[in-house]
Amino acid sequence: MASTLATAGTACEIKPIAEDTVDVSAVRAQFPILKERPGVCFFDNASTTQKPSEVIRVMTEYYSKSCSNAGRASYRLSSQTLQAIQNSRATVAQLINARPEDVVFTSGATDSLNTVALSWGLANLNDGDEIMLCMQDHKSAVLPWFNVKRILAGFGKNIKIVPFEIHDVGDYDLRTIREGVSSKTRLIAMSHIHHVYGMDMEVSDIREIVGPDVLISLDASQSAGHIPVDVKELDVDFVSFSGHKMFAGNGVGVLWVSEKRQPELTPVRVGGMGATLSAESETEFSAPTLQDLLESGTPNIPSILSLVPAVEFVSNIGVENIAARLSNLTRYLYEKVKEIPGVDFGPGPGRCGCPGGYGILAFRIQEVSVSDLGFMLDSENILVRTGDHCVSKASEEDQYVRVSLQVYNTKEEIDAFIEVLEDSVC
Repeated sequence: MASTLATAGTACEIKPIAEDTVDVSAVRAQFPILKERPGVCFFDNASTTQKPSEVIRVMTEYYSKSCSNAGRASYRLSSQTLQAIQNSRATVAQLINARPEDVVFTSGATDSLNTVALSWGLANLNDGDEIMLCMQDHKSAVLPWFNVKRILAGFGKNIKIVPFEIHDVGDYDLRTIREGVSSKTRLIAMSHIHHVYGMDMEVSDIREIVGPDVLISLDASQSAGHIPVDVKELDVDFVSFSGHKMFAGNGVGVLWVSEKRQPELTPVRVGGMGATLSAESETEFSAPTLQDLLESGTPNIPSILSLVPAVEFVSNIGVENIAARLSNLTRYLYEKVKEIPGVDFGPGPGRCGCPGGYGILAFRIQEVSVSDLGFMLDSENILVRTGDHCVSKASEEDQYVRVSLQVYNTKEEIDAFIEVLEDSVC
């Protein structure tokens, strides 16, 4: 195991498995790609999800019937587009129990996480301040802070990156957070559900450890639309996620900013719409709303509009029901994979023996490289992710096959997957 993983024991926080009540046939019928490619098992849902018909219809209809810029003109079509964008904002806000005025649209989770680092970090970090990061998290949650460190160093401000670790079983090593936090700690960046290890990363425990004055930037890319996400209960300062990982179109992300932190932000992109020069100063900007502050230029309108049918798809099934199905499928997958000769589980449900999961399982098979296994699976129309999975600091020991499931996946697909794995070790 790579040295970046701590080996001390930890309690599993995954809740017991719940009953799966989802009508998977009705769900699958809503996805055109599953009809067009019936033999394909898509097991790379942590990277992106397939799109239901209504999402595709809304995006196509925008281009074919209502293409216009938003709020840039006095004609009705432009006003209607602006209203549709605001409707998307309200719909997403409702999904995470937020106020619409606290939600901004970005180009994706990566853009949201970079926006936090630049808009808050550049304006608030001073010489000697500390940021806590886990190098086993996704690059998008880690590298923006190294970028801010680089930029600030050019102005004579030297901030310190304080790393914390992950247990061998896949959740954060809370001991290293306790030891790392100090009076100079300004912010801790973390995942809600880990993108490789598939574990709940214990937000409430971390808030208790770092206290109320340390900001938390939360990457919710693998939780939004997968499990209930309530920004009022999470007690964090920033929440970032992407649309395409929860059935919406590509190229749209969401950033929620707590009302308390909004006065601390500064614009990092300016241009059409958005912030304007202050009437009193040529060095200050005026931005009456969070959207004025952080949104500029023409957005990805069709993908923003696709968030409405995507959220409606999640809501119609019930996010709790999606969570239960993912938990059941994860357990079923684990029980099958563990019988494969030579299997070596990565951190996560495979190691902790959790009674469920969040749809993600990482493993490898002795004597078979993960890349060869990925090609072999692809030849059988089973699509998985292999490699280091965008981990910030990775070695060959961090190479895994990652299976990531969604509500439309089935036990029959898992059985077909297991059959190929068994053949690979014969």
